[in-house]
Amino acid sequence: MRLHFLVLTVASLGLIGSNAGAAGVCFAASKTYQIRPLHGGQDSKDGWAVEGDAFAQCVHRAEQADKALHARYPDTVYNLSLAATIGCHSPCG
Repeated sequence: MRLHFLVLTVASLGLIGSNAGAAGVCFAASKTYQIRPLHGGQDSKDGWAVEGDAFAQCVHRAEQADKALHARYPDTVYNLSLAATIGCHSPCG
């Protein structure tokens, strides 16, 4: 099982590395949360979507977007919806 995971990881990194120099490469990530206030109140939904022309740029933008969303809703429980993507994926759109 670990060997299988390692092979997939190395193959994925190889694909990312081989696509990094290609023109028009785009990575995208998004998350949608169900937001539940800890001290009562109505649940709501909010989220973010980011793109980058490099994997590292996409990851950085996703981290910043998640921090900004969490700062908007202090004292809150977040449930990730099924519409969320985990990590940055290529290609966009």
